[in-house]
Amino acid sequence: MDTGQPSRVKTTTAARALVDGLLREGVDHVFGIPGTQNLAVIDALRETPQIRFVLTRHEQGAAFMALGFARVSGRPSVVTATEGPGLTNLVTAIGAAYRGFIPVISVCGVQESMMRERDASQDMDQVPFMRPITKWAYSIPNAAKVQESVRKAFRVALAEPRGPAHIEASSEILLEHVAPEPVEPAAYRNMVPPVCDPGQLDQAFALLAKAERPVFVVGRGVLNEEATGAMAALAERTGIPVTTLQYSSDAFPASHAQALGPLGRNGWASANRTVPKADVIIAIGAHFDVFSTLYKYGIFSENAKLIHHSAAPRHIGIVFPVTLGVTGSTASFIAGLAERASKSGKRWPWVNSAKMRAECEAELEAAVKPAAEPIQSQFVAHTIRKVLPKNGILVSDAGNGAKHARTYFKTYEPRTFMYIDDWGSVGASLPMALGVKLARPDRPVLCAMGDMGAMCNIGELETAMREKIPVVCVVFNDQGLGNERAFQNEHYGGRFYAVDYQNPDFGALARVFGAHGEQVHKPAELEGALQRALASGKPAVVNVMIDQQTLAPVVFKP
Repeated sequence: MDTGQPSRVKTTTAARALVDGLLREGVDHVFGIPGTQNLAVIDALRETPQIRFVLTRHEQGAAFMALGFARVSGRPSVVTATEGPGLTNLVTAIGAAYRGFIPVISVCGVQESMMRERDASQDMDQVPFMRPITKWAYSIPNAAKVQESVRKAFRVALAEPRGPAHIEASSEILLEHVAPEPVEPAAYRNMVPPVCDPGQLDQAFALLAKAERPVFVVGRGVLNEEATGAMAALAERTGIPVTTLQYSSDAFPASHAQALGPLGRNGWASANRTVPKADVIIAIGAHFDVFSTLYKYGIFSENAKLIHHSAAPRHIGIVFPVTLGVTGSTASFIAGLAERASKSGKRWPWVNSAKMRAECEAELEAAVKPAAEPIQSQFVAHTIRKVLPKNGILVSDAGNGAKHARTYFKTYEPRTFMYIDDWGSVGASLPMALGVKLARPDRPVLCAMGDMGAMCNIGELETAMREKIPVVCVVFNDQGLGNERAFQNEHYGGRFYAVDYQNPDFGALARVFGAHGEQVHKPAELEGALQRALASGKPAVVNVMIDQQTLAPVVFKP
């Protein structure tokens, strides 16, 4: 019955509505540090048991945890910080997410309107600061725009190419009341990627059919769409060898009969000796990076025809001119080639991939000196792969020691290897590994880092202890900057400068935090130390004193 009275619309705070939007997107972890202007979001999270808030010791650590979580889970993740220095502390990791195409969404505070443009404490124009390292950055002007902004942040972050988005609001906006807008994700963003054009698939297969020495080069798109199994079936059907781009070496199992291993500098000789001979290169789900390709002809033959597939159109033709560019979902590209290969019955067994890979692995094995003292980096890297189970996840830092770890880490399953991609941030691996472990608590997680990287985010060991996140950190400790030694040796006549320092015993430091910690001086001690660290069930640090002179190559020498 019409009473003639206006109906009352149930309202909630804008902060509560924002968090409800995160819930609809399936967010179950938020990383960050509270501050004055994001406390309204924190307060809403307090009343949201479905979301675990992980308090970190530095905003950079929080953002790297979010990056690791998103990278290994394939889902978007959220980090929160307050205004000013809270936000600026995020940017190294947000930049890494941008260069790695990882959907991390930062939800930050900003000074209240009465404080703006008055040289107030922690006031700055934040959006221009975030624009170069995000796909979209927006300062929410009023409470009515909060829920729409959350929807757009996820829509933009998950559109190809994926990447971070940033939204911010002050407490005065977040504490205002608004009417809830319970809009489900399917109503504001496409949940099914577009398929590749059949005509372009016909062209791709026509080029392949004329090839004598084709090779597949696979990248992150295969991981993003869980297409590793389909890619393996295509390789088996066609007999074509498969190499991976370095940042996605887990996109194709290195143990597969058709696998050549990762490509490029610090990659595998089996890939680097085979790919230059290819007359047709089929890059699948690929964004070419400098480590894998050098951005010049050599690893890729200038005479080879290049079929470049990517779900993101802007990735095609950046470095090398293409014979054919194809855009659409990675799964549909693989399925389209497989269907056409099956109908033709043609195979291309032009190289014995398993033999090439076995020769490469023998060369890598020969470089391992298990009795050498000081301990050699290659031996540490080899032992990590030996001890970590096949389903274990390696998170590799930047720097000299981690380059060895990447070279020796043979992958068996997708999403078992992670690097900081084109950003190369030293110190990222510990917080990234914590995010990885939270996303995959069923898997052992190990991070490999140098001594500089170990110091960068050492405070997150307290986070690991408090949150009970059992990650094992292996420190390649050469008392200095090994990567820069290698560059100074290669390009500056061996004139070493500003690359040496002294470290604490990182194993002892770990024990101060309450973690498991050991220091290793002799090679015979290493395997047992790693096994004890993995078995401890606690955050753990194994500090390995290594030879300063075992430097990974910084130039590619065929």
